[in-house]
Amino acid sequence: MYVTTFYSFKGGVGRTMALVNTGVELARRGRKVLLVDFDLEAPGLDTFEAIKPKRTAPGIVDFVTRYLDTGQAPEVEGFLEQCPEIGDDGGELWLMPAGVSKSNYAESFRQIDWGNLYEQRNGFILFEDLKAQWNEVLQPDYVLIDSRTGHTDVGGICTRQLPDSVAMLFFPNEQNLTGLTKVVADIRSESEEPRGKQIHLHFIMSNVPDLDDEDRILEKKIKAFQKKLDFERDPLIIHRYDSLSLLNQVVFTKDRPRSRLAEEYRKIVTEIVSQNLEDREGALQYLRRSTRTTLSNSLSHASSEEENQKLLDKIHNLHEKDGEVLFRLGVLKQEQWEPRQAVSLFGRAIERGYAKPQVHMRRARVFSDIGQDNEASAEALLALQSHDLSPRFIRQALMLVDPNESLRAVESPALASLSTLDRINLAHDVFFETPKLSDAALRILIPVTEDPELEVQPSQERNDLALIYIATGQFNAATDLLDYERIEDVDIRTVFNYAIASWGERGSTDTQAFNTVIQLHEAKDKSARLSDANYLQCISLAYWVVEDTVHATEYVNEALEAVDPHGQTFSCWRYCNVSASEFIKDLGEMIEYFSGNILMTPPFISK
Repeated sequence: MYVTTFYSFKGGVGRTMALVNTGVELARRGRKVLLVDFDLEAPGLDTFEAIKPKRTAPGIVDFVTRYLDTGQAPEVEGFLEQCPEIGDDGGELWLMPAGVSKSNYAESFRQIDWGNLYEQRNGFILFEDLKAQWNEVLQPDYVLIDSRTGHTDVGGICTRQLPDSVAMLFFPNEQNLTGLTKVVADIRSESEEPRGKQIHLHFIMSNVPDLDDEDRILEKKIKAFQKKLDFERDPLIIHRYDSLSLLNQVVFTKDRPRSRLAEEYRKIVTEIVSQNLEDREGALQYLRRSTRTTLSNSLSHASSEEENQKLLDKIHNLHEKDGEVLFRLGVLKQEQWEPRQAVSLFGRAIERGYAKPQVHMRRARVFSDIGQDNEASAEALLALQSHDLSPRFIRQALMLVDPNESLRAVESPALASLSTLDRINLAHDVFFETPKLSDAALRILIPVTEDPELEVQPSQERNDLALIYIATGQFNAATDLLDYERIEDVDIRTVFNYAIASWGERGSTDTQAFNTVIQLHEAKDKSARLSDANYLQCISLAYWVVEDTVHATEYVNEALEAVDPHGQTFSCWRYCNVSASEFIKDLGEMIEYFSGNILMTPPFISK
């Protein structure tokens, strides 16, 4: 049970309307909700037709009056009434009104001496008993209390004793700021001893005009409230809404759910739920936001890592049978580098029915990190049993599969569902980045290469496939694919790869194709030319073929200067990715080859 009080220092901000819409939306989402009308001087929850019970029950005033008469707390069942059915998801809405709307209500209310109730008649214990009875008898997920305005004894019950959180509604003017300052300070003082009670505050700016703020008046007011009331996040905003439906007290989240006002009320629901760790949705929101970098300050729940750990333990205890919650807890343990606990939590999540591919994949990564490669491979294979995984996800899973199990991976439902272009891209990445999976990359391509109606149009995919053909010695397949004289969107990369494939297929250089490479290169403005080491190496080779040794030498030297010493570079001398030292070695061989000092077959052919 999570208790939230809706409070405003002044009236006219739509506090009761916000509470009713919040309660109805929670019920529509399947929660059991109790609405409590503690605005005893101006009660009104039971005037909303959408939530009006069939009969009028006695309420708060009657509950207190009977206690004062008998000295015993009444049974709360007689003061609760169920509201009409809300939604189709099993939610319930209940009401505890202010009191029976009869002529003696005002007199009964006036006769209650709230100060005496607390000082002489154990009023504090009475309302603790009332709260306990709510939980025992009704077991609601949420209790929403409508509090009276201003500084009052009753206000203290609603804003300090009963709630877990308080929704502070205010119009952004000086009067509200001055009044809220003391109320906020009093609520925060509850965190001190002896109670040590943390009450979360939701700041909601309400009845705000929807106008241009050219002079930044609203912005300045927000900053003033943030500074004086000591909160950082921007307040939620409920804009002034001009609609005659308000005269009929329409519940917007129920009757007009697509309206802007309904959307703004739903944001209040999200804020309240996010602070309730008993609600799985709130627990999941907390876990998603509790990353390694914001572990101790992501939400106001936690003021320290120790406090955060207590909350994580609480979530675990409350939701130990919820697979998704266990998975999110496992993600946190993985980020905190507690691999054994992460593996256990992921395993339990799977046992609880949350066996989604990302759970297996997370588990695979942890196994890989701690050197249990066989287990990592097994989990990665399980992750690939889904039909709707992204190519990026599939690629990550393949990298963890044991090469001896690569055939199973290639035949998995995940790869079977890939499009032709996705297969080509995946095979390219796997082939050139993970040599141990080169066989798997080729198997990925089998359905592509055996397709008699294969038409690969985009330049990127066409060249990716051609690179694999060239790297595996299938030169004729590459030349068929890259015949640039029949390709409309021909580019320098396509022509160069064609020239290389033709060289491999014929055993001699195709001078015409390399001449076209040079023409495309020189047609570009110098500032538009690529300057990475691979491009410079390719242009160097092209100049050598057309017998321009001066430019060939010039570009091979530029390639030497452009080598990334920390990364890998694709070498057209071998048609594979190589380290910086291997790339420099390739450039050295090319220089010797150009000068005629060595007689050799280029490695991309001989291998």
